[in-house]
Amino acid sequence: MFKKIKLNVQKLIGVYLCSVLLPVSLFGYSSRSEAFEQSFDLVWNTVNESHWDPSFAGLDWEQVRKDYRPRLRKVRDRGDLVQLLQAMLNELALSHFRILSNSVDPIDRFPRGGYSGLSLKYMDKQAYVVRVAPESPAEEAGIEVGWKLKSIHRKSVKRLIAPFLGSALEERRMNFHIELYLNELIQGGAARKIRTDWYPPEGRAVKKYLVPAYDFRELSDSVGMLPPQRIEYEETVLKDDIHYMRFNFFVPDLMEPIRETILAAADDGRGLVIDLRSNAGGLAIMASAITGLLVEEKTTLGKLVLRNGYITYQGYPQRKRYKGPVALLIDGGSVSTSEMLAAGLQESGRARVFGETSLGESLPSVAIRLPSGDLFQFAVGDYFTPRKFRIEKHGVVPDERVSPDPEQIRAGRDIPLERAVEWLREQMGKVNDAA
Repeated sequence: MFKKIKLNVQKLIGVYLCSVLLPVSLFGYSSRSEAFEQSFDLVWNTVNESHWDPSFAGLDWEQVRKDYRPRLRKVRDRGDLVQLLQAMLNELALSHFRILSNSVDPIDRFPRGGYSGLSLKYMDKQAYVVRVAPESPAEEAGIEVGWKLKSIHRKSVKRLIAPFLGSALEERRMNFHIELYLNELIQGGAARKIRTDWYPPEGRAVKKYLVPAYDFRELSDSVGMLPPQRIEYEETVLKDDIHYMRFNFFVPDLMEPIRETILAAADDGRGLVIDLRSNAGGLAIMASAITGLLVEEKTTLGKLVLRNGYITYQGYPQRKRYKGPVALLIDGGSVSTSEMLAAGLQESGRARVFGETSLGESLPSVAIRLPSGDLFQFAVGDYFTPRKFRIEKHGVVPDERVSPDPEQIRAGRDIPLERAVEWLREQMGKVNDAA
């Protein structure tokens, strides 16, 4: 029998990190090799002692150590160590077991740290503009939603993504990482001109020069060992008093604006859209807090199974809450906490989910600093929905699968959002008929 145990929920984090980590000295160790050996042992022992399945699903974890530790003799620098440790962790075939470091050379050396205001969606081996921020360098350059990216600094999209296509990643995860990578590249370096070439929906290819601003997007506070994240939040009121909100991370800084949007919908909204597309997860307990603003009774989102117990994520109804219909959007970029919230609200019947199947990386995790200076992120348990569905490797399947095709994107249409709004209007009609 499992027993309930208490953990510091502030550390139950499932987040994809793309931040640059600051280098840390190896102070306190007699040599670099000693620090590397200590790092290896800390990673292996942590997994050995904390993994929720002592059998490791049939993997001989002791043998993995015997196979990989001798390879330390060939490790020359931190980059080599990161690759060795990550290869060992990949034997687990699970998400959220990562070595987070800036010691490994990026795929290319394009400048970073800027903000162009562009958002790209990768599909059918092409990258399309799906969002242009108001008053951004991209808007000033005349780039529009629906344009297809041809090249950055004369490097074609095909050439840019070639390293990913040659990897062993499963297709959905490969597409996820490609999209993250291209969106990072297109931001460019602050105040450094970046040449981009595009295919508009009609006409010939056009050349546009962007001068990205300094990255003025707000940074979240750090949580535990995890560094601040770039956060985006968007909210608006659509036609027929339908409230819409979109955010990219579950971080404490965004809880107040999320709450304000939901309560505004409670005052005058007739429908609510929560857009979790390309949401990379974050603080798991926030899913419970958001649920409490939407439900009439205590609602279970799922259970985190640990080595010696479990944690149940629940939403408790708040005194003021939104009672109308909820539509939730997900796609292949919806990860971790976004999957937990979507699955929980879907199974409880509180929300209808539209879009594409999520990535299937839903294991809450924590991070510790290694003697090498790198961060080690590791999952602390296996996650199951109230109906005992395992999101990991499977993803959340929408109630209505709505995948935009390139033609619709080029026409500037957001088909998943359109269908969600259509459904909300149908629900309003039912309420009016009943009245």
